Amino acid sequence: MSHWQARGLMILILMIVITAGILPLVTAQQSDVTIGSINVTPTNPSSGDAVVINAELRNSETSTGSVKISQVSIDGPSIDENADDIGKLGPGTSVTVPFSVVFDEPGQKKLTVTMYGQEDTGSVFSIQKPVYVSVERDSTLLSSTTETVAAGGLAPINITVSNGDNEAITGVQLTVDDVRVEEPQRTRGSIASGSEQTFQYDAYFESPGQHSLTSTIIYQTSDGVTHRTTETIPITVERPRVNVDLSVRANSNQSGGTIVELTNFGNTYLSDITVNAAANGDIVARKLLSNLQSETSRSLTFEPESGVSGPLEFTARYEAAGKTHSVSATTNQALGEIRLTSVETTQGGTAVTITGDAANIGRTNADGVLLSIADTSSTTPVSPSGEYFVGEIEASEFATFELTASVQPDINTIPVNVGYVVEGDRIQQTQRISLPVDRINASTEAQDAAAVAQQSNDRSDDRTGSAGLLGSLPLLPIGAVVMILVIAIGTYRWRRVTQ
Repeated sequence: MSHWQARGLMILILMIVITAGILPLVTAQQSDVTIGSINVTPTNPSSGDAVVINAELRNSETSTGSVKISQVSIDGPSIDENADDIGKLGPGTSVTVPFSVVFDEPGQKKLTVTMYGQEDTGSVFSIQKPVYVSVERDSTLLSSTTETVAAGGLAPINITVSNGDNEAITGVQLTVDDVRVEEPQRTRGSIASGSEQTFQYDAYFESPGQHSLTSTIIYQTSDGVTHRTTETIPITVERPRVNVDLSVRANSNQSGGTIVELTNFGNTYLSDITVNAAANGDIVARKLLSNLQSETSRSLTFEPESGVSGPLEFTARYEAAGKTHSVSATTNQALGEIRLTSVETTQGGTAVTITGDAANIGRTNADGVLLSIADTSSTTPVSPSGEYFVGEIEASEFATFELTASVQPDINTIPVNVGYVVEGDRIQQTQRISLPVDRINASTEAQDAAAVAQQSNDRSDDRTGSAGLLGSLPLLPIGAVVMILVIAIGTYRWRRVTQ
């Protein structure tokens, strides 16, 4: 054998050795091991859903030996999952390998399942099989009505879950996974089809600018499929503007109550709100108010404080943009007070009738209200209403009354006694009711007319005394007598002529 022949033989042997290490890698058609059915659950998942893909691995019954499955993988767009050391498959046996994947975007997805193994002979093999998954757009949407918040303090973030499915969703869990959010998880038993549910979170943004929060919702459909959706919520953070107003007014629907209203005109979030009522520097009442969002208002009612009559100062203290602020307003808490209003008077002879309203202009009830005409040298209470009992008059309410009095002609006012009870104390006061000027003038004219009439009667009496019998007779009877005399004399003369 020549040198070149020996060298060629050695190269041939080397090539055979090298090739021997490659030949055991065969295709699926050369092996009794196959990838059987591949099941996808749910069959039509939505983006964000947890999808389970079960791949069945089979060793044919005609196989003469067992195979060792070293690895099974599934690959696709943004998907790369592996399962190692599955074990051995004897002739006629199978095993199912599950994969859990999530698709972030909707659309048609192509995945490839690959099985790697080794036969008893030492030969290695790989088998591939494609699987197609149709990913739908999720009908459950996440959105936020919160567009802008203020920096430097707690800010309310509203996130809404809308169920666009044909059936109700259950086991709803919404999570905002961010260190700036307090209590990041919310739950809801169910959300009906076509309905929505808004969840509120408190977030803290240190600086103004454009920020975002990542929200994830997990729920189950009517057929038991678990869905998962993740959305990014954009948030604009502005510089804080603290602008708060406090107003007070009387409550006409309750006895003497004061309505205190706090209005947030700024862009900050008000928290830890307390409202105090103070008289002469001493706090007499205190109430808490729930958190107040930007451009909203909230009110509460303070009942009248016993024994306090006069100015009340209301002060609201609150947290906004990381600092403590306060705002105050003052009102007058007057006790029950009765005043006669809408008064009218009518006169018949010496009697005057007074009608009107007894109004409670105070902020507490007035009990046992009694009105009466004052008995003086010029006025006297007379029937039927010299005294009139009204009873109870609530704060800011009124009751009608009617009084009658006998008055002297020369007076221009009538005193009316007003008595009532406020918080156990009997109040007695007098209010003078003015009489109309035309009534006074009419009274004077009546007196003058009466005097003139009296003088005329006196002169008539004098003439009657000097006229004798005819002078004392009325004019009409005298005329009748004269006519009778004329007729008698005429008759007498006619008879004499005829004779």
